[in-house]
Amino acid sequence: MIQIVTKDDIMKLTGYSNSQSKKLIREAKALLVSEGFQWYQNKRINRVPLKTVENILGFELSLQNDIIV
Repeated sequence: MIQIVTKDDIMKLTGYSNSQSKKLIREAKALLVSEGFQWYQNKRINRVPLKTVENILGFELSLQNDIIV
């Protein structure tokens, strides 16, 4: 199952600020579009796969206490 994260989830998992989390979501969306997932060009989409965020950050995020289900 693919786990999806929002900026709020990233803030909880990493401790990043609101603006850093938004920037990370934008970067993940741009990466997904470049890989051929054109629907991520939509401004209203604010969720991306957790694996994409982990690839950008370069480390795996721990899902403590099942924050993301």
